[in-house]
Amino acid sequence: MTNVEWHGSSGTKSLRQTVEEVLDATMQEEFRHFDLHVDGRAAVRDENPEWPSYLASHRHEYVRTICDVLDFSRKTGAKRVLEIGAFFGLVCLTLKKFGLDVVAADIPEYMEMPEQIERFGRNGVTRASVRLQEYLMPFDDERFDIIIMTEVLEHLNFNPVPLIKEINRIGAKDSLFYLSLPNLAYYRNRVGFLFGKSMLQPIATYIEQVTPGSLEIVNGHWREYTKAEIAELLMCLGYRIERHYFFSIVDVLPNPTLKNRLTRLVFSLLPSFKENQTALAIRSNRSELPIYIPRTVHATLRSV
Repeated sequence: MTNVEWHGSSGTKSLRQTVEEVLDATMQEEFRHFDLHVDGRAAVRDENPEWPSYLASHRHEYVRTICDVLDFSRKTGAKRVLEIGAFFGLVCLTLKKFGLDVVAADIPEYMEMPEQIERFGRNGVTRASVRLQEYLMPFDDERFDIIIMTEVLEHLNFNPVPLIKEINRIGAKDSLFYLSLPNLAYYRNRVGFLFGKSMLQPIATYIEQVTPGSLEIVNGHWREYTKAEIAELLMCLGYRIERHYFFSIVDVLPNPTLKNRLTRLVFSLLPSFKENQTALAIRSNRSELPIYIPRTVHATLRSV
């Protein structure tokens, strides 16, 4: 595999333009036929051969994440990357093409699929099967310069504090913990709550996950967070917030409608009304937060 040249200027291309080109090429090369085999059940196929709909709908998020990570790498020389919740690995595969040393981690149901083993192996990306509720990560102390966890924290239905402490352990000093997730204070949540609507997981999704034949092995959002809550969680576990920002799909729509333009105007005045947020946290020290894990949380593990 030939690495993409990106540290210096490449003609008139910006980093974002280069990332978009490499990402799009990777999406078409690796996911032209998007098959999903889970728990030995029937395959789910995305019949669009050029732009798998799930990946295409999240393209703007992948571009933003990759640009942020490459910018940090360029400034610090960071090379060793772990993505927690890599899913099908589009971010990992793209970062690998930019010359980073990448490990993709996710639940065994994803990581041990034959097509995943072949895809990651062929592209030189290391796989790791993890269950985050076990709290222990199969990596040495200070193993990574960059740890990415996007659209994962909100899916956890257990206390995340021991997990974040474990992530702190495997991050090197001054490493980046890149955390992206929905914004609980999104304006639609605020308005809905005023009218008595819940901001939490719809009951129907609980039923869907346990319906025979369902492929919903990872349920929806058990707990979303505000900006202040993310800062509190990370700062008590050895991180400092280098940067935090809110983002929205409306920011990058190529042909915005009048409604989109009005929404952009509101968001420019009140960015905390946007639906998503990203925190770039630097590991300033090894967390020494005392932790006792009760048996009601984990059957055997008492501390991390």
